[in-house]
Amino acid sequence: QGSRPGRDPWERVVTATRDGLYESNYLKANSPDGRRGFWIKHNVLRGRHASRAEFWVVLFERGRPPLVARRDVDLAGVSLDAERIRIEGPGIALHPGRAVGEIAGLRWNLAMSGGLPPLHHLPHDWMYRAGFPKKKILTPAPNLVFDGAFEAGGRAWRVEGWRGLRGHNWGTEHAHAYAYGNCNLWDDGDPRRTVDGFTARIRLGPLRSPWLSALLVRRPDRDRTGIGRWLGAGAVEPGEPRDPGEALRWTVGWKGVRLAMRAPPSAFAGLRYAHPDGRESCCYNTKFAEVRLEVDGAGGPWTSRAGELEILLPGPLPGLPLHPDPDWDPAAGPYRSAEPAAWLAG
Repeated sequence: QGSRPGRDPWERVVTATRDGLYESNYLKANSPDGRRGFWIKHNVLRGRHASRAEFWVVLFERGRPPLVARRDVDLAGVSLDAERIRIEGPGIALHPGRAVGEIAGLRWNLAMSGGLPPLHHLPHDWMYRAGFPKKKILTPAPNLVFDGAFEAGGRAWRVEGWRGLRGHNWGTEHAHAYAYGNCNLWDDGDPRRTVDGFTARIRLGPLRSPWLSALLVRRPDRDRTGIGRWLGAGAVEPGEPRDPGEALRWTVGWKGVRLAMRAPPSAFAGLRYAHPDGRESCCYNTKFAEVRLEVDGAGGPWTSRAGELEILLPGPLPGLPLHPDPDWDPAAGPYRSAEPAAWLAG
């Protein structure tokens, strides 16, 4: 399913030729010691209420609030390629092998190499072409290696052999709610293993679907095969905190495969996600989730403290800040949650 040879990798910018969509081509990675991480999002919103590119960069360091920066650009100033992954705007560019950019004085120049074959979360190719489901997701480049730097005001983070991925999703709307997780950096150091999946509840007119999931696992003893299934209610325990101090968590399992991820609220960056129709969802993301993966008959369990966990909800969670601030005016300049040079120096 998820890694079947011959599947379309969707290595192109969908919104270059289609309206009424949001699209995200994003990068994420963790440092080899698991202490730092980054998330760069090249988002395009081509909707009835707004058409713009949203460029985000989020830096994570254990024990500190994440640094969040965003710059919005009119689509007239952005070049989108309908035949390959190429997004170029003022001061920002994404290609399959390199990403460069600058937001609010924070600059990055990153080379990407290596990686594994794509992971497709939807089980059938027609689901990526048809109107249903409304959200499309795949990971075209898992387990990439990143090298380069983030710099601001004479301060720098060196990026040397950080492991992560390049992801791609698009659609006419975000899911009503979802949990998404992946892990590329493991306590046993094996670079050939990856896990990637989601649990989502979608809108069906005035109704909401049961929780549905896809889970893809690639292991050293399974070069091209994964585990991918749609799961019904009862197989998933989506977690939401009952109080501000309780961990956000996601667990899923089916027929001998079990994945559990969790992280404290303080590890998350909260972002406001816009829908093409003008609605807004609340997204919470961390690069420091605790991960436990079990596959019956395959050894393990495998663990990590550097998993990516993302939870999206239709409303905010108590006690967790959302970025950008509600009074931010994109016309006044880029948004930043802290001064980048001071944050890098901290």
